[in-house]
Amino acid sequence: MIEAVGYVGSAGAATMWVPQAVRAVRHRADPEALAALSLSTYLVALAFNVLLLTYGAVEHARPVIVAGAVNLVCAAVIVTAVASGRRRRAPR
Repeated sequence: MIEAVGYVGSAGAATMWVPQAVRAVRHRADPEALAALSLSTYLVALAFNVLLLTYGAVEHARPVIVAGAVNLVCAAVIVTAVASGRRRRAPR
């Protein structure tokens, strides 16, 4: 039963990341649209999700592994989109 609660929590954690990742991908060619996304915030999120995923793997906590993996992928997509969008914006 408690594992089911963990999966519900994992699903909730994933749902907060997915919309931002989708938005970042949709607007990846629009640096002004990406300006609202904080690169430093998502870099920190990336680091913490690596820790979360590592913890879940060591403790064999499947809900934590699922949440960490989904959040890590979403954060990586956002960081990639924002970083590439900023490179496009920079004068050459």
